Amino acid sequence: MRTLGALFIIVLFALPWQPAEAGDDCADGRLSPARIVGSEKLVLSWTGKVNKKMATAIDDAFEANKHRVKSVELSLKSCGGRVDYMAGTIAVLHHIKETHKLTTIVDQGSTCASACIPIFLASDNRRAALSSLWFFHRTWRRKLTGGVDEVQTGAPGKSSIDQFHDRYYVPAGVSAEWLKRLKPIIENTGGYWQTGRDLWESKSGIVTETIGDVLMHEDRTIYLAPAPGCTAMCRG
Repeated sequence: MRTLGALFIIVLFALPWQPAEAGDDCADGRLSPARIVGSEKLVLSWTGKVNKKMATAIDDAFEANKHRVKSVELSLKSCGGRVDYMAGTIAVLHHIKETHKLTTIVDQGSTCASACIPIFLASDNRRAALSSLWFFHRTWRRKLTGGVDEVQTGAPGKSSIDQFHDRYYVPAGVSAEWLKRLKPIIENTGGYWQTGRDLWESKSGIVTETIGDVLMHEDRTIYLAPAPGCTAMCRG
């Protein structure tokens, strides 16, 4: 194997035609302010790329509240990121699981792609909406040069997919048959989109509990843009 300096395995998916904005799953990742619900549950929400701050932010929020709660919920909306940052975040989640019940969540319309997926799998309790979006692809090998990741090769090795799945998917109870079907797809294409419904109905083992498509009024506020050409009168 050629030595190309410090090599990192990256799992990052971003739509080139879609600029990152605040609240976007490909924006710079951030943790929303922690909330305690029902006096016993710590609710955390991460939006954006898996970055260097993710593990520390989750760990800090947990340490500040761990004596006040019995369980932790982490909602994810992310297009992915670097594997070393992903691994650090997974280590934090495993630490949380030692003393608290941990649930990972991907809500209606949210995306969990690439490096987000092993983070989601770090929990034993994994809830996802049927309308959620998921993107699977093989890892890319990159070299860190002056703080900028540069693509070195799109073919990280024949066994890299198996190694990645064995490390992050198999221990979570993901179906061996489903992984067997997934491998040739991501090995020979640019990637594979699935919905939460697809993952559930195929018995992939990625999701352990589903969230329905119907959004209750109390769940969150929805802002609807007016239809093109709609006047103030038709908007009420």
